[in-house]
Amino acid sequence: MAVKDKFNPIIKIALFILIMFLVAKWASYGGIVSAITERFDFEGAQRFTAAIEGEPNPEAWEAVSDYFNLLINTLISIPLLSAVITTYHIAVKRSTTGYHAKEWMTSTARRFLKVFLYTWLFWIVFRVMPYESLVNGSQNSAVYIAIFTINMAITTAAYMLIMRFIKKR
Repeated sequence: MAVKDKFNPIIKIALFILIMFLVAKWASYGGIVSAITERFDFEGAQRFTAAIEGEPNPEAWEAVSDYFNLLINTLISIPLLSAVITTYHIAVKRSTTGYHAKEWMTSTARRFLKVFLYTWLFWIVFRVMPYESLVNGSQNSAVYIAIFTINMAITTAAYMLIMRFIKKR
């Protein structure tokens, strides 16, 4: 595997993070988030956050708003990432755009599936692992960073295993 192939995913992740920041800064989707969060009463917001976090959240309104902000940002950013990468391929390969329109649609769908698979795996690992035994009421940020790092490592390993299994088929 060439060095270029190893850095390609890192570059795409960095580009995705940059696009998400730019979308958060310049795209105006607060009205959509407000329209969605207005449909929740406080009990509904607490049930929604408890389903995600596994425990009641005292600031359920803010958490629901944050979750939908992140979701809408992701729904905007993934097609933009695919468009940037497809535009790069058009500039490098100098081919017709008809082929690349299909490539953009399939790559967007693939990226949606990958992001939501990874997010789902992260959530499952977070819910299954007994992190309470590590915390023991501690408010030390190093413990939380270690928990996050362990969760990311386990999630990434599970994701890579699933992707390897899918690619072999």
